[in-house]
Amino acid sequence: MKKRGCLTWIIGFLIICFMIPFYVLAWIPAIGFIIYYLIKRDFSGKRKRNFIISIIVFVTSLLWFIWAANNTVALTGIQADWKSTKFDVSETTEVNITPVPSDATIRKLTLSDNDIAELDYEDGKATISFKKAGTAKLTFTANDSIDSNTTTITVTDKKAEEEAQKAKEEKERLAAEKAKKEEEEKAKKEEEEKATKEKAEQEAKAKADAEAQAAAEAQKQAEADAAAKQAEQERIAAEQQTAAAQQPQTSSYVVNTNTGKFHSPSCRDVNKIKPENYWAYDGTRDDLINQGYSPCGHCNP
Repeated sequence: MKKRGCLTWIIGFLIICFMIPFYVLAWIPAIGFIIYYLIKRDFSGKRKRNFIISIIVFVTSLLWFIWAANNTVALTGIQADWKSTKFDVSETTEVNITPVPSDATIRKLTLSDNDIAELDYEDGKATISFKKAGTAKLTFTANDSIDSNTTTITVTDKKAEEEAQKAKEEKERLAAEKAKKEEEEKAKKEEEEKATKEKAEQEAKAKADAEAQAAAEAQKQAEADAAAKQAEQERIAAEQQTAAAQQPQTSSYVVNTNTGKFHSPSCRDVNKIKPENYWAYDGTRDDLINQGYSPCGHCNP
């Protein structure tokens, strides 16, 4: 008899371990072998042994199948524990799905239709990955008929929000810089207008002061000219009076043209007559009267 190595036994052991979970269904192919041997009716040698093995496998696996079917606990509900209701679009999370009763089996699990999340259910683990930002009410369905509690899940996109915030801050910064620049330009323009206005006021004031000074100087000059003219007239009158006083009195009468009176040269009022009103007359008394002059009270006989 050929000896088998350790590798052969290991491979055989692994095959047996792999087949154990499927032994519950071994009664199905066993029926075919039993029918085959019954039709052939040849139970000699190895055929008899194989027939007996087929019957044993059929009976044991069928009993195991019946026992498993009778001991399967019916699923009446499921509870979903999200642990949180807010996630980022870059995250994945595992949701704890608890069957009711706890020893019931969840063969299939699906997630309600939505736009924000996807379900990957494998080995009893419900892994959720997120597709985009948004809010949705999510419900799990087990075995096509059992619904879980509904949870409102909110998904945010922090990266997009940060980029939007940066864009907003950049826009606000540019707007602030523009406003600052406009304010500076406005202030500069106002300063220039103020300087221009002050310069115009200063020029107007300087012009007014110059005109006032010129007017004052003109007034002063006019007053000086008038005073000089007055002094000159007084000087001339004084010279005329002095000259008249120094000349011998040959005139018959002295006429005051300001009062319309005439005097004799020796009258006391002659010295009171201003030089510009002094007029010596050599004609007759009647001639002066005919010209409209009248004798003074002292000279009237």
